[in-house]
Amino acid sequence: MFVRPSLLGGEEFGRGFRLQTTWSWSMATAFFFGEIGAGLFFVSLVFGFPAGLVVGLLLTAVGKTAGHLVHLGQPTRAWRAIYRLNSSWISRGLLAIVVFTGFGTLHILDIAGLTFGLLPHALSPVVTVLAGAAAVVVMVYQGFAMSHSTAITLWSTGLMPIISFTYALLSGVSLIGVLAYDFELQNAATLDVIRNGLVLYGLMALIGLLHSAKYNSPGGRLSAVLLSKASFAKWFILLVMVVGLIVPGLLATLAPRSLLLELIVATAVLAGYYSFRVLLLKAAVYEPIQSFLPETRLQRASFFEGET
Repeated sequence: MFVRPSLLGGEEFGRGFRLQTTWSWSMATAFFFGEIGAGLFFVSLVFGFPAGLVVGLLLTAVGKTAGHLVHLGQPTRAWRAIYRLNSSWISRGLLAIVVFTGFGTLHILDIAGLTFGLLPHALSPVVTVLAGAAAVVVMVYQGFAMSHSTAITLWSTGLMPIISFTYALLSGVSLIGVLAYDFELQNAATLDVIRNGLVLYGLMALIGLLHSAKYNSPGGRLSAVLLSKASFAKWFILLVMVVGLIVPGLLATLAPRSLLLELIVATAVLAGYYSFRVLLLKAAVYEPIQSFLPETRLQRASFFEGET
């Protein structure tokens, strides 16, 4: 009753364990572009970088939409998801994307002076606040939606929206370091401090995610093993944690600032984040169907025998 995760083309499961396969790379891509775009928009809004607002809005509106369209079997019916605002984070997220796209575009046109008097000056702060608030919801809603998946212990934790928010901000800060290298940012000196803090917090959150899954349930423990010791360990540890977080943190702290350095740091962060999004879906294990047969100590001891 164990999984041999080295057989990536067709995992062998014993009693009741199975990987989730409903969400794949297309959903990971949608989450990735949606969150980094909203993160870049929000950071650009705070630090006064107009070009970052445009790029962030396009990353979310185009990249996230394209990823979802690839995944959906009936794209023309996707708008119906907005009907369950009172109970579904997917519905709230869809509404947030609509508000973000609309008010984000209006804010960009406003600061560019292209509203031609159609937007009263008194409403400009309202548009800015709505665009920023919607960006924050886009950054976290998928984490909340996944945390409600009680059948998958790896996802069913309050850390999910926190990790989404952390990565979105870290990606935004890293991208603005490249895009605004020659631009006079407001309080630009604080960007490095924020980035290093997000790197450290991201590392702790990922370790907490593995710890929570490992000690929560059999399915969660199997997910933790897949990410830390078995099939996906080399990708999760080396690419997500080392390349995606530790290396950018060290480079940003120790190396002299240059455009090449900012480009390397941003590339590493984004590569690590995209890998995390893909692996989070691949390592998701449904909890096994409970058996009414008594389980012996020998069975429990041999449960993860194939994982070491």
